[in-house]
Amino acid sequence: MEFQKITHEEEKSFPAFNNHLEAREYFKQYYMDHFTYKNKKEKGGQEIFSYVLVLNAEAYRSGQEKLARFEMVDGTDFSASFQTIDIYQDGSIYIYR
Repeated sequence: MEFQKITHEEEKSFPAFNNHLEAREYFKQYYMDHFTYKNKKEKGGQEIFSYVLVLNAEAYRSGQEKLARFEMVDGTDFSASFQTIDIYQDGSIYIYR
C-alpha cells in the first residue's frame, strides 16, 4: 500500500490531539509501518518528535542507503518518497509540504 502526501485539507480534518502519544497513535493506526520515528529535538523548552511518512518505500530506502554512503541522491525521487511530520509534546503537529 502506498500513500500520498498529506494535504492541508486533510490536516484540517485531523482531531485535536492532547499530547504527543495520542497524535503518534493516531498516525500509527492509520499509516501503520509507513509512519516511522526519525528523531527528537527541543525548541522553546518543548520536545518535538519528528516522524517520516514513507510514501514510496523503495525510493526512500534507496535514498537513505545512498546518504549513508555519502553518495549523491536524486533529489526529486527521494524527496517525493516521504513526508516529515513533527509532533510536539502538547499534541500539536506540523506537516512539511
